[in-house]
Amino acid sequence: MKKPSKTAAELEASIKVEMEDICDWPTDMAISVQPDGDTWKVAVMQEGSVDDGNRRAREMVEQIAARLRTEYDLK
Repeated sequence: MKKPSKTAAELEASIKVEMEDICDWPTDMAISVQPDGDTWKVAVMQEGSVDDGNRRAREMVEQIAARLRTEYDLK
């Protein structure tokens, strides 16, 4: 069965909304959803050094993206 599709912007917004429900969005963090073969991936960009709090935030973004990948294709 084919999954519903969302644009990169819609997937990025979904990830940010879920993250904001969990914790404050790090001000120095940006994400980008990109095609990856027949699926998609999320790239996390961050200025400066990555501390433990930011590392946990990056891990949460990856976990949310992994779940959303099972639910949505990239348009």
